Amino acid sequence: MSENHRCILGKNRICIHDPTDEILEAIWVLDEKGQKTGYDEIIERDRRGVISRQLIDLVTSNGLLSEKDGIFSFTDTGRQRGEGVIRRHRLAERLLTDVLNVSDENEMETDACRFEHVLSPEVTDHICVLLGHPRTCPHGNAIPMGKCCLTSEMKVESAVVPLDSLKCGETGRILYMTTKKHERLDRLTSLGLFPGRHVRIHQREPLFVIFIGETQLALDKEIVGDIFVVRSDSGDTEYLTPGT
Repeated sequence: MSENHRCILGKNRICIHDPTDEILEAIWVLDEKGQKTGYDEIIERDRRGVISRQLIDLVTSNGLLSEKDGIFSFTDTGRQRGEGVIRRHRLAERLLTDVLNVSDENEMETDACRFEHVLSPEVTDHICVLLGHPRTCPHGNAIPMGKCCLTSEMKVESAVVPLDSLKCGETGRILYMTTKKHERLDRLTSLGLFPGRHVRIHQREPLFVIFIGETQLALDKEIVGDIFVVRSDSGDTEYLTPGT
């Protein structure tokens, strides 16, 4: 394997990657933030030390980028490929954080790097379905939608769903909360709503009422939409235990 396709991201951790994908990812993020996409800016975003002016020119000559006055932008082909890289990376971050409970930022970035370069489109869509088609990564950045997100009738029911999709009497285990408002997140946590807790739906109208253990809570529907859960089996009685 060429050294140009290897990077060390921590002790005894090797991430196999494609420098072309690194360039497309850098341009995507810069463009997303409304920042300049020139040589220096693209290279500055390179965390792995593989991007150079020569490589950027090569990617441009290969038809993935266009250049005008030193500013690079995607061609249609380049945007499609870049979107795939970003989608795989951010879905991998969501999977690692929400399902595998990886909390270390460096560990998550290392493994997400691995995933983004090896996941097939089919596996990527399966992960997206499993996670309930999340809209953002753990850092709040948008996850590009795939074909599975646009399909009105999914062949496989999502294992992870918004809390407000559960029916009265159904239970779920909280996986994550997507609100960007810190005060709202603090409020939810103070009420005992955090990842790992089991909740049972008691009432949906006019207020959304749930049980956490023996504690009953009434929640605004706007807040309920920020909470994502894994459906529990009908025989799951863990929520009946105080403090679970």
